[in-house]
Amino acid sequence: MTVNNAYCSMLHAGLHLIINDNSTRAQPCCLRKSPRVYKSGEIWNSVEFTKLRAINNKNIWGTDQGCQDCKSLEESGLLSMRTGMNHGLGVYGQTDLSGPARIDLKFDIGCNLACRSCGPWSSTFWQKHLIQHGLQDSPVSSGKSAEHVISEISKYDLSNLKQMVFCGGETMLGNEYWKVASWLAQNVTNAKQQLTICFQTNGTQPLRLDHHDTIEKFHLVKMHISLDGTGDRFNYIRWPANWNQVTDNILSARQSAPSNVMFVVEETISIFNLAYLSELDNWIKNNFVDNREGDVINHSRHLAHGTFNLLTLTQEYVDAVSKTNYKNLIPSNWVESPGAIKLMIGEIKRFDKLRNESFENTFPEVAEYYSRFL
Repeated sequence: MTVNNAYCSMLHAGLHLIINDNSTRAQPCCLRKSPRVYKSGEIWNSVEFTKLRAINNKNIWGTDQGCQDCKSLEESGLLSMRTGMNHGLGVYGQTDLSGPARIDLKFDIGCNLACRSCGPWSSTFWQKHLIQHGLQDSPVSSGKSAEHVISEISKYDLSNLKQMVFCGGETMLGNEYWKVASWLAQNVTNAKQQLTICFQTNGTQPLRLDHHDTIEKFHLVKMHISLDGTGDRFNYIRWPANWNQVTDNILSARQSAPSNVMFVVEETISIFNLAYLSELDNWIKNNFVDNREGDVINHSRHLAHGTFNLLTLTQEYVDAVSKTNYKNLIPSNWVESPGAIKLMIGEIKRFDKLRNESFENTFPEVAEYYSRFL
């Protein structure tokens, strides 16, 4: 079997579902930024999905920003979603699957954090934070119930399913995502032998003992822990999480969870932490390098979108990064944009005031790169 260099398992085997009160939106990969509304059951063989697969079959990279982000990470010598899934999903080179091998599922955005790189579309706490300060009038829906979601995903051919990724919100709050997990254990053939379920989590919640029975019904259960820095830098980006509490939780879970629980560190690269990527690397190497059974804990990265994306770098920041191994993370279409930078600095100052935080004190080197605008 000959496989082209741009082959992406997610384009051929992935399905990202966003289910809310009014619609089901979908795209092949959670990193792509243009989900569309589809009628139930029409997604997998839709014109849009078929077209993306055909382009990829011609050894052409997708033009969506998510595809280009993977390309930039790989050119910097870092792992990307594409390389990770090509290696780990088990369908490398296949182009005609009858149903998804991986589903990323988002339907409940209940969350206890208001992370800088996130927003009210993915966090009920963000909504409460904005309402408290008169920046939003009323909450939006937090999502659908597990029963509705089960009805939706049961319409797909799940015979190829090897990974189910639960996206939040904070998936370890409440029981909705666990209800879906229990249904999968009972309804996906060979779940114990082949199905891995993944919880994207901010690490603030302990892994509860009453979920251990469900965990043991799967081949693997992976905890994808969002860490964008260490110490005070982590606390700032992942407000109001506490670094010491989070690390205590994950180190404890590594020791006490069933042996089929594994961990993944997921890092979002933004203007805040681009200058400090080695700090989290070093913490992982010294404290969290392997799972209890000795296999390596993966550390994956993706690029931030929105206000704090890397298009808002200053010339000084670009000059500094250009001297490092991360120079290829600078977007190819980057030009200094004073207007966008001023808006970004305004947002930083606004929420620093509301949260009694200090960008300059927490990220002094980065603040220096923005000194013309501060």
